[in-house]
Amino acid sequence: MHAPRSSVLAKAARKALSLAVLVGVAIQLMPVAKAVPSYSRQYGQKCSACHNPWGGLTPPGLTFKLSGYRAMSGRDLKPVNPDIEITKDFSLPGSLPLSIITGVGLESRTEKRESAVGSGPSVTTKGTSLALEDLSIFLTSSMGKHFAYFIEFPMYETKAWEFTPTGNYEARYNTNPDKQLKFVTEIPSFEVAKFFWNNLFGESAPRDSVNVLAGITHPPLAYSPGKVRLSVNQYLVYERTGLDLISPRKVDDVVGGDPNDFIFRLSEPQVLAEAFGMLTFGKPVTDVAKKDTLWAEYHIGVSNGANGKAANSSTPSTYGRLVFRYYGQSFGVFGWKSSDSYSDKIRFTGSFAGNPAGNGIMSGLNNPNEVTRFGPDMTLSLAPWGIPVNMENQYMSNKESNPTGFGKELTWKGGFHQINYRPTNTQALYVRFDYIKGDAYDDTSVVLNGARGITRSTPKENDWIFGYQRMVQEHFKWVFEYRHHQFDDMAKGGIIPALGVATNPARLTDDGFTLKCMLGF
Repeated sequence: MHAPRSSVLAKAARKALSLAVLVGVAIQLMPVAKAVPSYSRQYGQKCSACHNPWGGLTPPGLTFKLSGYRAMSGRDLKPVNPDIEITKDFSLPGSLPLSIITGVGLESRTEKRESAVGSGPSVTTKGTSLALEDLSIFLTSSMGKHFAYFIEFPMYETKAWEFTPTGNYEARYNTNPDKQLKFVTEIPSFEVAKFFWNNLFGESAPRDSVNVLAGITHPPLAYSPGKVRLSVNQYLVYERTGLDLISPRKVDDVVGGDPNDFIFRLSEPQVLAEAFGMLTFGKPVTDVAKKDTLWAEYHIGVSNGANGKAANSSTPSTYGRLVFRYYGQSFGVFGWKSSDSYSDKIRFTGSFAGNPAGNGIMSGLNNPNEVTRFGPDMTLSLAPWGIPVNMENQYMSNKESNPTGFGKELTWKGGFHQINYRPTNTQALYVRFDYIKGDAYDDTSVVLNGARGITRSTPKENDWIFGYQRMVQEHFKWVFEYRHHQFDDMAKGGIIPALGVATNPARLTDDGFTLKCMLGF
């Protein structure tokens, strides 16, 4: 017998509320922020000038980033220790441009799989982990009037709340998972290295209106999928790919390795080059500090779309972003176009002929899988009227032309809505709803290259995020976050010939929390 869904949700809510109360009481007893922030070594600015609390960027923080880390709201920041001038346009920072971010956390999660909702057996997996969450070294600074860099060396990190289970395989076919959940960790050696050249045309163009950037970094999405985001949990719409949602086989078995290394994801850093800048429409750039100034930010660039790895196709991806800001509000659009998100190696390894372990799902033909992702975003803020509340919104339409190589197109839509309440510069409470809904996908009637498709799926996914963060000091904060996640495959149908099984609605749910402290210095 299955417990009614309402009772399961009620139990999960009671757990979350109890934990939130305990954590909230403990955090409220801690001292308020008073320490020196990391950037003060160079400019004497508080962390709260750019982050609130550090994680999400403030409007001045956005201008600081766009200026190549040398100005805020169009005004130069004076270093505490004077720069060491090498030439007229090139200098070295007078203080060590080194930062370290680390954190220790308690993670707990429970996963439940129902291969036939309401009529079949369910399997539950649980896990709890106390671990080092992250340890990263950052080198970042401007070097004179034009050049700047941002380099990140992640030395250790967990993936407890990224790439969480989803999809047809996990809900319908993974009927015998490990009873003890294993949290994923990795020891990467390199992740982000981006290099800026600001004011490409010198004084002949308005300041920071035409700049260039090249390196390995995250695409210019509305809300960062990298460490600068506020939430611990990744945004589903940035993280997921079509194969994640519909594959009847485990994706890393299909592609022959970690799919985060091989399959394009918006949430992963990409090798890219772009032009970007700030547009103030005839006004001085310093006017961006005024809430009644309309200004825009733009990005247009090319990428190999291969998650920071060597290019997996001969044609680069293209992307663009344009956002307008006015009175604390913003409205933007983002688009990405890849002529092929797979390499020929993936198509062969994922094919029936190239996967002797029986994990193939692809036809084996080398037809491209074109990816188009496009959508608007909007931030609605009451801060200009003295109310510390804002709402972040993202919607994105996604299309893959040929995810399994059988000539069937997959389309899916998704996004999120997050409400943030910041009673002080040291605190943040937030709630977010993420959602994805895919159109029906069925290649089981198609025979190509001597193989018949085995993929039948109608994916639907959502999660609820509840979080509270408190900066104890400018460089030290506590984080509590609870997540309820659910994936449903709504596909129905007769027997899939190659599998000998009928398709029934299937479900995967997981509930969990993270409690951690993070330190940056």
